Amino acid sequence: MSTPSIEALASAWARIAEEAAFPSGYEGTASPEAHRATGAIQERIREHIVATNDMRLFGLLHLLGQASLRMGQALWPDDYERMTREVEEALRETDDPNARLYTHEEVMQAMQERISRARDEPC
Repeated sequence: MSTPSIEALASAWARIAEEAAFPSGYEGTASPEAHRATGAIQERIREHIVATNDMRLFGLLHLLGQASLRMGQALWPDDYERMTREVEEALRETDDPNARLYTHEEVMQAMQERISRARDEPC
């Protein structure tokens, strides 16, 4: 990568980081602000990829996703451990030969009921 390319990348990153309110003095320490900004930047990249089918930023999206995951682990270790346990339990349940299988319609109905409850709407 040539110097002008790196300079263009640095300039673009500075603009995007400022728009996403990424902490200006960020030195690698996890913070809620950096985590939020990383999520906002990831969303912008996803929107760009979907809108343009331009996969050049997919690698960056992956790296930001990993950074965001690690920040989340550092900031909220109890939540991360709980989610890990829940995922492991769900995976064990799917391997159970007596597990109940749900149709697509049943899953969609259950999701809509949860959304309605979250919005305090009657189902």
